Amino acid sequence: MESTLLFVNYSLEHLIWVLLGLASSIFWIWLGRKQPTEIGQQRIGLIQSLIPATLWVTLSLYMLFFEEPVNWGLVLPFHVCYFINLLLPFMLWQRSFFLFEITYYMVMGGCAQALITPDLKHSFPHFINFRYFIVHMGLVQSILYAVFVYRFRPTWKSFGRAFMWTNIYFVFILGVNYLLGTNFMYLSKKPPTPTLLDLFGEWPWYIVGGEFLCLIMFTLVMLPFTGMSRLRRSEDSAAPY
Repeated sequence: MESTLLFVNYSLEHLIWVLLGLASSIFWIWLGRKQPTEIGQQRIGLIQSLIPATLWVTLSLYMLFFEEPVNWGLVLPFHVCYFINLLLPFMLWQRSFFLFEITYYMVMGGCAQALITPDLKHSFPHFINFRYFIVHMGLVQSILYAVFVYRFRPTWKSFGRAFMWTNIYFVFILGVNYLLGTNFMYLSKKPPTPTLLDLFGEWPWYIVGGEFLCLIMFTLVMLPFTGMSRLRRSEDSAAPY
C-alpha cells in the first residue's frame, strides 16, 4: 500500500482537492434547490451522499480481502468521520433533523478540519488519497445540503445534544480501541502530524484538552446561526402590524 509520492499539506494537490470540494458542494446545492418537490430534493440528497459512502465501503472491502496485513484502522468505520459518512444518506433521505443536529457539529466542528490539516501519507492517485478526500468533502457537502436545501438550522439545544452524543461515542470508541488495539479517534495516542492537541501534553491529558477544543469548535460553528436568529427577531419586531 505504499505510494511513490507522499502527500504534502498546503501543496497544489491539497488546494485542488479543496476547490473541487467547494465546486461539488455548490453544484449539488444548486441541483437540490432546483427540484420542485421535497421528494426530488431528498433523491438528490441521497444520491450525492451515497457516492462517498459507497466508495468508502467498496475500498474498505477491497483492503479487507486483498491487502495484507489488514489495517483495521482503515477498514472499520469507527473514526467519527467514516461513521458519519455512513449515516448521512439516512439523514438526507429521511430528512432527519435529529441526525442533522448531532452530525452538524461533529462535521463542521471536527471533520471539516481534516480537509485543512489532513492526516494523510499517500498522494494522488493512490486510492487511500482518493477515498480520504471524497469522504471528507462529502461530509461537509451533505451538511451544507441540509442547511441550504432542507433549511435545517442547529439550535443551542442541538449543541447540548451533539456534545452529549459525541462523548457517548468517545466512550464506545475507548472500548473498541482497548479490545482491538486500535487508535480510532486518536484516543489511544495523538495523531502523528502536529495538531492543537499537542498543547495539552500526553495521554490522557490531551483527551481532556480535546474536550475543551470540542466545546470551542462547536460554539464557533453555532455562532453564524445565532446571528441569523437575532437578525430575524430584530426584523420581526420592526415589522409593521
